[in-house]
Amino acid sequence: MPGQFDLTVAPHGAFGALATLRLAGQALRRFTLQEASIVARAIDAVASASSPETQIYMSPIASDQDFDARVERDGLVVICPQCPDVRLTWPEATDLAQALHAAAG
Repeated sequence: MPGQFDLTVAPHGAFGALATLRLAGQALRRFTLQEASIVARAIDAVASASSPETQIYMSPIASDQDFDARVERDGLVVICPQCPDVRLTWPEATDLAQALHAAAG
């Protein structure tokens, strides 16, 4: 994983396909492709300042780990209980959104 995150898509028997998000030092998060698209749009909205939200939260159906990110002036802070927080600058957060969009098709 060269950057802060890695995203892969693999077939799944029940959900068709899942996008698996790996963030440095945190538990895996598995999104359906629709969930990946929703999180991507939420990141885009806060990154472009078109949304005043201060948190992005999703409990993916196929994952044991929620996606919980605090919106800060310089980017996102992704929180995972009993794991180190992962700080994404706005360019990194935008890269994550683009990867999630691509995964969702």
